[in-house]
Amino acid sequence: MLDGLRREFPEVITFARALPHPRVARASPFWSMMAAFGAGFFASGIVTILVSLLFRLTTRETPLPAPFELAGLAGTAAALAVAWVGGGRTTVAGYLGVLALERLLGLPGQLRFCGEFGGFAVLGGQLCSVGGYLIALWPQLLGVAVAIALARWLRTGPGDRNPTLEAAGIYALVQTLGGTFLNLILGPATVGSPVWPISFLLLAIAGGAAVGYTVVRRATRKPRTLGIVVLVIAAEFALLSLPPLVSQLAQARGTNLIGPVELLAYFSPVFAIGAATIVLYMAAVRRIDTMAR
Repeated sequence: MLDGLRREFPEVITFARALPHPRVARASPFWSMMAAFGAGFFASGIVTILVSLLFRLTTRETPLPAPFELAGLAGTAAALAVAWVGGGRTTVAGYLGVLALERLLGLPGQLRFCGEFGGFAVLGGQLCSVGGYLIALWPQLLGVAVAIALARWLRTGPGDRNPTLEAAGIYALVQTLGGTFLNLILGPATVGSPVWPISFLLLAIAGGAAVGYTVVRRATRKPRTLGIVVLVIAAEFALLSLPPLVSQLAQARGTNLIGPVELLAYFSPVFAIGAATIVLYMAAVRRIDTMAR
């Protein structure tokens, strides 16, 4: 099959071979796993942005995968490939273990959803059966297959750290597992209750602080490393979250549908960026003070 593709599309094969091979440094199991989550964060974020913008500009006559499905495929493929190159089987097992834990912790919420809406085909018919649940995992399963090819493209780089990927991975892990734990502990959000918005805001601040700490500890070019992570966080917020918020605010004008606490929660990525920047600034001030002494 590959030989046939080479004969039919020689220009594509030549172009693919000319592409530079990204390099991933081998690190300890923990940091290589963080790098894997970071690769998934960047891949899924970029794909979500591009596909969402593309869908807005085109009219779809045939059903296509949703942006979050394509993002899940890209994120899984990138994460597993980086995990394999950066840490080997131990890191791959750790990454898959975290994903399994996330799914396990999300089961109570899924069962609660199916108990309330499972009788309605539109809302729960596809998610509240074993077959439907497994079918919904197709992006991750296909991502595993893509990761095999992607891992062959990557190369082992020098050093023992991948600071940009690690910082992004810390943020993704805090947001993902933190949100899952909040859903498990707090249950469904109650309209008008400040518990969920405040918890979500605190989670974002914790994620941002973790990013800043990782940059301080692992990065050599700290502002550049933080800037790359912040760029993706800000782009997702500005291009995907902010337009619906503006539209919702315009529709809710003169009503109390969106309170001040809920509005702050919408801007949680901004607070995450601020927390990361403050941590980096405080570390720089402390370093300058130490040098002055």
